[in-house]
Amino acid sequence: MNKYYKILYHMNKYGFKNQRELARETGLSLGLINTLLKEMVEQGYLDLKEQGRKRSYEITRSGRVYLETALEQSQDEKLSLDDKKGSVKQAVILAAGQNKNFDIPVGLLKIEELPLIEHMIRCLVQFGISEICVVIGSQKEYYESYFQNRNVTLVENDRFKWTGTMASLACAKEFITGDFLLIDGNQIFEEAAIRTVLESEHGNCVLLTSPSGSHDEAYVELDRDGSLFRISKDIRQMNHIDAELVGITKISYSLFQKMLDIFGDNTNPFINYEYVLENIGRIYQIFGCHTDDLIWCVVENEELYHRAKSILYPKMKKKMILARENRARETLKECLQISDDDIQNFRISGGMTNTNFYVKIHDREYILRIPGACTDQMVDRKSEQHNSALASIVGINPNSIYFNPETGVKITEYIPDAETLSRKTARLEKNIKKTTALLRMLHQSDMKMYNDFSVLREYEKYKKMLKAGNVTYYEGFWEADAFFYHLMDRLNILGPEHKPCHNDLVPENLIKDKKGKLYLIDWEYSGYNDPMWDLAAHLLECEFTKDEEELFLRYYFGGAADPVSEEKIMIFKICQDILWSAWTILKETQGEDFGTYGADRLNRGLRYIKEYKEKYEKNQ
Repeated sequence: MNKYYKILYHMNKYGFKNQRELARETGLSLGLINTLLKEMVEQGYLDLKEQGRKRSYEITRSGRVYLETALEQSQDEKLSLDDKKGSVKQAVILAAGQNKNFDIPVGLLKIEELPLIEHMIRCLVQFGISEICVVIGSQKEYYESYFQNRNVTLVENDRFKWTGTMASLACAKEFITGDFLLIDGNQIFEEAAIRTVLESEHGNCVLLTSPSGSHDEAYVELDRDGSLFRISKDIRQMNHIDAELVGITKISYSLFQKMLDIFGDNTNPFINYEYVLENIGRIYQIFGCHTDDLIWCVVENEELYHRAKSILYPKMKKKMILARENRARETLKECLQISDDDIQNFRISGGMTNTNFYVKIHDREYILRIPGACTDQMVDRKSEQHNSALASIVGINPNSIYFNPETGVKITEYIPDAETLSRKTARLEKNIKKTTALLRMLHQSDMKMYNDFSVLREYEKYKKMLKAGNVTYYEGFWEADAFFYHLMDRLNILGPEHKPCHNDLVPENLIKDKKGKLYLIDWEYSGYNDPMWDLAAHLLECEFTKDEEELFLRYYFGGAADPVSEEKIMIFKICQDILWSAWTILKETQGEDFGTYGADRLNRGLRYIKEYKEKYEKNQ
């Protein structure tokens, strides 16, 4: 506070008695008080009254305006509460409330065969948020059944009938270990909602949008600096309306602790978390994070549910696809330093884990790869860049013209009129001949790869991740698990080789150009391994018959396979089925649906175990 303000504030509250009393109450020296009084009279803030030798001062209209302005400015000054942008890996979804308009919890109402809460979770996972907690209460058994065997933490607010959303959030305090997203579980929204909040420079922010006209808006009024000032559902309480509150908030761990402190002293159990934030926002900065033209909807009744399904979601889906394409297009321009005028054609060309785009620039064709979310946790991009470049030099991988190991964005030359092999075409003799020749070239090369591929390390990584959640394993999994380690011991006896390998020999990674030349693409998992791993993978993924497999091995070895190689191939088939069944269980705990894929692979692995025992261990 400045010195003028101190004097004016004291005089407004107590009047003017004398200079000594004013000096004592304001903590200023008597000499400074006399100087400041003279200055304030000259500037018109005070009016000097003299009666003989006695002097008195009164605040003028200008002085009151000065005092009011200074007071407003002081109220705008707020503290920062650990408001630094950090990594967010956790999310809490509030789904404990009761809604009598529906027979099941709102979060389990379906839009395009997926519940609302599943749309939220898949969106969160896309942005690398891997730890998710759902607070349940009303009709909790529906959520318990739905999330059975899922890597999602459920906590219960058993007082949901008599409490508000802050009580539900407090139930998740044992789960929350850092910065997190807080999401209301009765809504649907586009990806831009999560992206906007995560990319905000502020560690504490509430997502805002233009008023939607829904039945239950929470209006927001912001301070001059864009921080939270007031939240209300009653428009008559607002000086002005800056936006509507969307039920998505980024909360730092420090702010969460402050929320718990305030809630602990609170005597109203029905208070909602928004009003706790408003309370804290009077002292600390909690910023509004605004996004224009956001498609979202709170589902409170049948009318809004129908609107979400029939009108908003189709628009949202179309907009998200377009936004993904636009971001990829901008990425392409930034990578190659080109403009829109240079791009002749741009379209999605497929991809599962990653998204690929066909690109034509100055009559030259390329494939742009945009990595899928969280793939940086699974793939060593620097090794991929190095290994794929070596494969291009050897001539078995298309040339890359751009590779960013930090982002995983890659641009490679397009193979015109190319044929991607399938399970069926990969088993044709003409393609077997080309595939085995290419694999021999790879395995016998002197490529100096950066990393090793270890099935044991990969398997134990998946098992460690599975132990962190509530998981139900496929029938027979632990039998297969025990035999897996038995096979690891056997491999050590046989002596594994250490050669350059691709390690992902699905038929879709083999592409033949119009002249018949075969290429091997997608080197994400490449590294040193036993070459029999590649053979086993290809034979499994393409479902070779016994006769076709014999032909394949004859082409690869130039004759009959030796006994050690045959046993290794059998071992690697079993290990791959067990490995990928564990991978599937892990993915299913995260909400992905693979049908019977994982169970089928495990069952096949169990059959191979039986065959292996009969062939190699019958007399033991």
